[in-house]
Amino acid sequence: MNLSAQAADLKMVGQPIDRSISQTSQQRFLLWTLFWWGGVGVCAFLFYFGVFDFLFSTKISLYGISIWLNGWLLALLAQKNESRSKMGLYHDCLVIWMLSYAITNIFWEIPWVIFSPFVFSNLNSIDDVLTYTDYMRENLLHMYWWMLASFSSVDLRTVNHNSTFYTIEIYAFANVLSTIYFFYLNKKRSPFRYLVPVLSCGAPAAATFVFSFSEVFANFENMPGGVADILLALVWTQYQYFVFPLIFGYLGYQLFLDDWQQCYVKGEKTAFSDS
Repeated sequence: MNLSAQAADLKMVGQPIDRSISQTSQQRFLLWTLFWWGGVGVCAFLFYFGVFDFLFSTKISLYGISIWLNGWLLALLAQKNESRSKMGLYHDCLVIWMLSYAITNIFWEIPWVIFSPFVFSNLNSIDDVLTYTDYMRENLLHMYWWMLASFSSVDLRTVNHNSTFYTIEIYAFANVLSTIYFFYLNKKRSPFRYLVPVLSCGAPAAATFVFSFSEVFANFENMPGGVADILLALVWTQYQYFVFPLIFGYLGYQLFLDDWQQCYVKGEKTAFSDS
């Protein structure tokens, strides 16, 4: 019997299990986020009052956020203390990663995409960026410049209107929309909810490859610092966007199969065998 005939013979017997992030994972992620994003706030505060310079405050912040993006691993620690099923654990990890990715989109990529064409002009070196130090410290409202220009401390494509960099960052809109759609489907307990991470996992990996290697092939022409700064710009702040979506594409596939095993049966047997 071909696949289409098999699919036509399936019968829906109910909705998938209602899944939500565990309380332990949720609390740990909240504390993790408050700690690392609070650290970014402290760096901005110390820069504003002249304790840190622009380069030090922004690089420390970038290191902090790159560590914070690994927060989905907290769900693995919670598993040791809870009788959490494997699929429940996968769901927790997936939710934390999707939230982490969307938060970076909302607080940096999307504001940068919208405002950078109007905020930055004639900035071709790190010294050009540093001339705005006094402006940023004039009042708190001017600290928006610190936030939008923060990545320029290691990668000048943030401020010199590099078309490749700008085009890739537009993907942030699609990622936020897909995250919202996932939570909408999850609330409805749709058997198609995990298709969102499965179908979207390749896009950030491909975008990150272009993001990093376009600068490698350009001989690091937009990298104002040394080797440590190049690694920060192209590796430590980027490997999560290449590796993690692929991991969660696989976990999403496992969760998708689990949903369909619960929803559809053929005769008295499940439509899919247990993995």
